Amino acid sequence: MAIRTSSDPRYYLRFLLIGAVALGFALWSLYDGAVTYPNQQERALAHKKFKDENHIDQWPDYARERGWPTVSPGVPKTDVDIMLQYVMAAVTGAIGLPLLLNAWRSRGRWIELSDTRLSSSWGQTVDLDSVVSLDKKRWRNKGIARITYQDGKRRRRFVLDDFKFDRPTTDQILSQLEARIGADKIIGGPPEPPAEEPTDGAPDLMPTSTDSPE
Repeated sequence: MAIRTSSDPRYYLRFLLIGAVALGFALWSLYDGAVTYPNQQERALAHKKFKDENHIDQWPDYARERGWPTVSPGVPKTDVDIMLQYVMAAVTGAIGLPLLLNAWRSRGRWIELSDTRLSSSWGQTVDLDSVVSLDKKRWRNKGIARITYQDGKRRRRFVLDDFKFDRPTTDQILSQLEARIGADKIIGGPPEPPAEEPTDGAPDLMPTSTDSPE
């Protein structure tokens, strides 16, 4: 019977949140660089000119004619200040977009173990006869098992990660995989205890009794 595990949305939620915050900051910085800072620079330079020419009393009327606030705009933003906003937008955007794409691409991902092969929703397939080793060095602390297999003349890897995928079914896949490839191919840690394959029905949570009710 095939065992399938699906991506765990709780794992990717953190990437979604961090990516959204980073992208939001990138858009904010981009708006400041393109709109807020240049507008402030224009107002502040005009205000400074009125002040330097001792015509500051004319500033409120001048500002109102242009729809500007009449209060002092402060020190003018420099061209360097404006450029830094674009730099921050580029940096945070480069962080946020990949995180959001990673979370988006994780939707609907799955790994399935059948009697003869391990396959995934992204098209990677491993014939169990081609497995060279199962490395569990990072399984205990990180929940990561690396499967090395022969693909023609090349050796490739398939990764099981029970943090990214539903943990109980991922653990079942690992246990069943170990039983099918043999203990001699397991390195970096001991084999898992035998795990029962999932059944179609819901598990019976209450003990069955044959006694008749009183």
